[in-house]
Amino acid sequence: MNFKSADHLKISSIVLVAFVLLGGLFYFTKNSQKNLVSENIHEEDIEIVETDDAEEIINEEKIAEKIDSAEKVVVQEKEIETPDVVIEDEIMEKKVSNDKIKNNLVSWGFSVSLGRKIDTIVLHSSYNALGGDEYDLDKLIVEYKEYGVAPHYLIDRKGNIYRLVEEKNIAYHAGVSEVPDGRNNINGFSIGIEMMNTKDDEYKKEQYDAVNWLIEKIKKEYNIKYVLGHSEIAPGRKTDPWNIDWDKINR
Repeated sequence: MNFKSADHLKISSIVLVAFVLLGGLFYFTKNSQKNLVSENIHEEDIEIVETDDAEEIINEEKIAEKIDSAEKVVVQEKEIETPDVVIEDEIMEKKVSNDKIKNNLVSWGFSVSLGRKIDTIVLHSSYNALGGDEYDLDKLIVEYKEYGVAPHYLIDRKGNIYRLVEEKNIAYHAGVSEVPDGRNNINGFSIGIEMMNTKDDEYKKEQYDAVNWLIEKIKKEYNIKYVLGHSEIAPGRKTDPWNIDWDKINR
């Protein structure tokens, strides 16, 4: 045997086996990569499908929540609709009352009181006796100050109503006097209303309208027993309200 030929054959066999092994390894590797890529694509598809489904579920839940919230808002609006209207009406009523009465509170002619019982309204008349316009509002109030007196309300010639003392406090307007049931110290349980007028003049229609409106307002707030003139509670001492037409007063 030729040893060179044998060696050559041996080497060729080894190369062939190696080639076959390498080819098999290459085929296996490539198929594995394909399978891996295929599996990854499948997983991504699954993730995409799951994500889409989740988004639909979330969107549906959000829509349901919005509808539910909207329904709750509608229910709440229906529940508060009536109270809102009532509150608006109350505010409007207070606004109208405040428009009719102008605050001009004084610091004299009254004493502070807590929880007094009011059942009497006393009407007075007065004018500025300090000189100048007899119906000068500021001078008339100065005159009250000089005497240390004050009514709860003062009505000018145009029918404007001024609050000088709060109703809860005791205004010094009646002096020594007595109501028909025999009680005195009338300031303690009464509200005093002054109407601008002289001894020779007549009251204006606007003044009658204003005083009647004020009387009705007070009657709604208190259990009023008497609406009297100053001359009726202090006869012989006082003669006001001068020239009043009691038929035009809502007693």
